[in-house]
Amino acid sequence: MDVTTAALDRATARVRAFDGAETRELHGEGLHDAIVAACGVLSEARRLAAPIAAAVARDAGGQGLRGGITRQAGHRSPEYFIASLLGGTVAEARTLIGAGLAMDPDEPEDPDDPDDPDEGGAGDGGGGEDDPDSPDPDPKPARPKPRPPVPGSLAEALGNGTIAVDAAALVRATLAELLDVVDRATLWEIEKRLVAKAARLSLYDLRKACWRERATADPAGWREREKRIRARRTLTLGEDAEGMVTLTARLDPLSAAPLRAWLDAQTTEAFRSARDAGVTEQRSAAQIRVDALAALASHGLDCESPASGVKTTLMVTIDRDALTGELGLASCDGIGVPVTPATARQLAVDAEILPAVCGGESEVLDLGRARRLFTRAQRRALSLRDGGCAWCSAPISWTETHHIAHWGRDDGCTDLCNGVLLCRSCHLRLHDTGWEVEIHGGVVWFRPPASVDPQRVAILGGRRRTAPEEMPAPPPLPTSPSTRRCSGNHVRT
Repeated sequence: MDVTTAALDRATARVRAFDGAETRELHGEGLHDAIVAACGVLSEARRLAAPIAAAVARDAGGQGLRGGITRQAGHRSPEYFIASLLGGTVAEARTLIGAGLAMDPDEPEDPDDPDDPDEGGAGDGGGGEDDPDSPDPDPKPARPKPRPPVPGSLAEALGNGTIAVDAAALVRATLAELLDVVDRATLWEIEKRLVAKAARLSLYDLRKACWRERATADPAGWREREKRIRARRTLTLGEDAEGMVTLTARLDPLSAAPLRAWLDAQTTEAFRSARDAGVTEQRSAAQIRVDALAALASHGLDCESPASGVKTTLMVTIDRDALTGELGLASCDGIGVPVTPATARQLAVDAEILPAVCGGESEVLDLGRARRLFTRAQRRALSLRDGGCAWCSAPISWTETHHIAHWGRDDGCTDLCNGVLLCRSCHLRLHDTGWEVEIHGGVVWFRPPASVDPQRVAILGGRRRTAPEEMPAPPPLPTSPSTRRCSGNHVRT
């Protein structure tokens, strides 16, 4: 593909407006504009370098190989060569190469393409044999000039700046995993979905969406993947130079889910207890986890003592039919990767099984204004909808149940349509920064203030972001009070 610096030139022009500015004197809108412009230059520079990095990999004979200028420069692979130039990691170089291959893919030309000249056609009359200035009679065939990217494709989105380099590399890796698993039409639909999500999701949430697509499209392969990563689980104990014991672990989801849920619960409870008592918790979250793990081990040495720590519930969400069969997927609180029904059944062996469809005849989920606090059943229902913090995707155990319209000040109701799960940080951010929460068709949206986005386009929240399906269009900005069920900022349609 052709190298073009137009986008980088535009980004450089924007940051040039701050040439000579003293960074310590930048504040408010000026500081915001400066960091946006500076990061824009970095983003466009990486986008420019990506296809060139892919060309270096091709020159070496492929990723991980050693040939061409990579060998001449004395490096073991193009990844190491590019990492040395960046002053970064091999992983960063691999991401750059992957994005470049997404922008300029190695795809064979369609033999039925009418624009593909036939052998001996125009411009190929064989006159070269009589030309005394003709070069090598058997030249290396030139790489065909690539076609323009297909609308909606990964190459188009990365080329026009809709998505970032890291997101493109992640989507390309996901599509490569499914290349030999699904047919071309299905792969194209997955590509379009992931490209649309890549433009609107954080890299963290996009990775979860990619996992979901892989697990849904190839359930047999996902089961084998679970077996492989479980076989690689490790935990080692060591000792550093100061005599501190080091603990290093890599845990599969089955092993990590109950441990993470328990540690998160102890951390949350410690901070909540300190806050309720009007004191400051002196320990960091990392120190609380150490104390909780040590207490758990002490309890294990003396099982006749009272249980250690606060009671913890592990939320595993799965369809009833999937729980008894092999098709379908489950999700587990605190674990971003989807799990197979077999793993879900193992997690459920020693746990309370909570029904995936909450709100039967025995559980009333809409309480109106009869009660201020959300019930445990309501919180479970919100957990199924939001999947954790609906804004930042923090685990369910980190979250608090927030009334969108305040129960006392705004006469808000204690119903699911007026509740959302938020971690402590996002809860405070919502109150302090002018963002609003809206519920449309059971889907959570976050509406930014005009200072962040003059158009105030809503941003999708909750579990719906990573589902293996099309992302819904943002709801329009409410213009009439009739669309509001409660006073305040709670919008319901």
